[in-house]
Amino acid sequence: MNGAWHKAHPMPKNPTREQRIAWHAEHARECACRPVPESLKADVARLARP
Repeated sequence: MNGAWHKAHPMPKNPTREQRIAWHAEHARECACRPVPESLKADVARLARP
């Protein structure tokens, strides 16, 4: 787990779906200590494509 990343990038309180997608996309790149929730996987994958 990348504790420094987590400390610097907390999930916003009451995040919108878009904020959750953006957070999980960055998390997958920087830490990936846990999988992306199934409900967001497709959207995170689309965001991660160049």
